[in-house]
Amino acid sequence: MPKRGGKKLVLGAFAATALLAFVALPALRPRCAEVHGDAVLTISLARLVRGEAVRFCFRDDAGERLRFLLARGSDGRVRSVFDACRQCFKFHQGYEVAGGMLICRLCGNRYAIDHMTEGEASCVPVSLPLSERGNTAQIKVSDLKRGRALF
Repeated sequence: MPKRGGKKLVLGAFAATALLAFVALPALRPRCAEVHGDAVLTISLARLVRGEAVRFCFRDDAGERLRFLLARGSDGRVRSVFDACRQCFKFHQGYEVAGGMLICRLCGNRYAIDHMTEGEASCVPVSLPLSERGNTAQIKVSDLKRGRALF
């Protein structure tokens, strides 16, 4: 027969773990570089390395944080997608970026940066239009807002 003190100790440990998880949860969210603008976001591409991606965030008028990724492929082309896929967006997990790949945090599908706008089954990164001007990328705020339902 278990001792009463042991039961309290287990409950206390459970409560402490739950509290720690609650406090740490915001730290587990993907980090992003905040960008600001009224009609167009202009982002320097100087730090965008071939085969890597950078996550950005834009807060809309309602305070919603809209996330997107800019990536430079091995061919030097810059690509952009929302930090959400067509199927898994409902769970608000987005992508992990590792080893030149976008990895869906929910289903685990992997997308090479060179082909990140192509998907498998229904898990497909959602494209975000961009234009390049010199060493900058320009993204229309209206295009970002069209993806608001993803977040």
